[in-house]
Amino acid sequence: MKNHRNISTNKLHIEAFQNYFKTFESVSVKDIKTFYEKLDKDVKMTTINWRIYALVDNGIIQRIGRGKYSLGKQKEFTPVISNENESLYLTLKEEYPFLDISIWTTQWVAQWMLHIPGTYETIIEVEKGSEESVFYFLSDIRNNVFLNPSKDILNKYAKTEKPIVIIKNLVTSSPLQIVSNVQIPSIEKILVDLIVDNDLFSAYQGRDLTSIIENAFEYNTINMDTLLRYAGRRGKETMVADLINDKR
Repeated sequence: MKNHRNISTNKLHIEAFQNYFKTFESVSVKDIKTFYEKLDKDVKMTTINWRIYALVDNGIIQRIGRGKYSLGKQKEFTPVISNENESLYLTLKEEYPFLDISIWTTQWVAQWMLHIPGTYETIIEVEKGSEESVFYFLSDIRNNVFLNPSKDILNKYAKTEKPIVIIKNLVTSSPLQIVSNVQIPSIEKILVDLIVDNDLFSAYQGRDLTSIIENAFEYNTINMDTLLRYAGRRGKETMVADLINDKR
């Protein structure tokens, strides 16, 4: 098996592949097909598809969209889930076992900002129609919980010296992932929400939003298809695409 793998890897022409695509921002299947046809005009599409799989498996390229790749190894967004937020999530899942719930904290993106905020928000998103029930349940067991608050409400009533918990509606078909048995939004969803909910996330706008976007793309693999599809579900695909292209 080892010899077979070595022979297969040699057929990928990795060094030539990297040199050929080093100036490409993104690489399509058609681009890869063109590259291998320069080496072997009779190469079959099934062989090219296998080579694409092998290139990804070897960390030579990473998927950034449907049929789109870039050089480099996949960099997964796997933030550290605090004990407090894990406990909060598990408490909600025990009370609402069949409810789709997502949780995240703005602390995950604060590390990428120019100006570090003094407080962080924990964002809990639940299926539409259940947000009030979750809000009242949490309000009975802790303070500083808000339901779909405006910027003014937070400025007036949030106690900044204590953790702030915000309950929001979870958009259907939102891109989510599981980290340490806790369901969280993907990095694509977080970026879109920061852009679209600019009133709620007012502390994360301007130059800080630019810094967040730049660092998110540098340290994580961003799937633009996923990002724009979610932005479309929020009715903001063009606006989000223009802003991200402008700030990257």
